[in-house]
Amino acid sequence: MKTTMIKPPKLQPGDSVATVSLSWGGPAVFPHRYEAGKRQLEEGFGVHVVEMPHTLRDESWLQDNPQARADDLMQAFANPSVKAIISTIGGDDSIRLLPFLDLNVIRANPKILMGYSDTTVSLLACVKAGVVSFY
Repeated sequence: MKTTMIKPPKLQPGDSVATVSLSWGGPAVFPHRYEAGKRQLEEGFGVHVVEMPHTLRDESWLQDNPQARADDLMQAFANPSVKAIISTIGGDDSIRLLPFLDLNVIRANPKILMGYSDTTVSLLACVKAGVVSFY
């Protein structure tokens, strides 16, 4: 059976983009880098960046709470005002999110998910859900 991949709608100026920390707490460790990236997204692309509840949490807290990281991703997918999701950084721990991801939510709410490195496992979850993602 051939599955058609859903391509999320492209971003428009004024859209909201959620940031998530799926692997580790890079934004808490390097807040100046996170803020520079956020500013560049907002000024360069005209989007509004919103952090999910745990995006800026301490790296050790995020390490201990894979379900909270997955919840951030699922909330971003389920939120109709969020048009894209960007992972803040790679790492080596997002495989622990897989049991908490709901592929039906991802498929029912196709939107851009972009990331690199360790985020690849989340990108592949999108592919499994039938939604195009971006590395």
